[in-house]
Amino acid sequence: MALKISQKKLVGQKTELEELLEKLGYTVVYGKGDFKEGTCLIEHEKKVVINEYTPLDLQVDFLTEVASRLDLSNVYVLPALRELIDEKRTLFD
Repeated sequence: MALKISQKKLVGQKTELEELLEKLGYTVVYGKGDFKEGTCLIEHEKKVVINEYTPLDLQVDFLTEVASRLDLSNVYVLPALRELIDEKRTLFD
């Protein structure tokens, strides 16, 4: 059974993930879009595009997925955020 996360915690995770991606040279953009699952990663431009109408929990999930695919060895990541990213990373291994 999935654990319900508060809106406040989701907003905090989203902000931390956005800041992490920005440290790694990515731009996170929110707007209207008609693309699969409400999100899009443009790797060659280091741009993450998220449909502003995508539910907050899915926005956090997508940002976590993007971060889990990146090399984070030279960047400080808050322990709780690193745990979230590492959990996502194990899904891809």
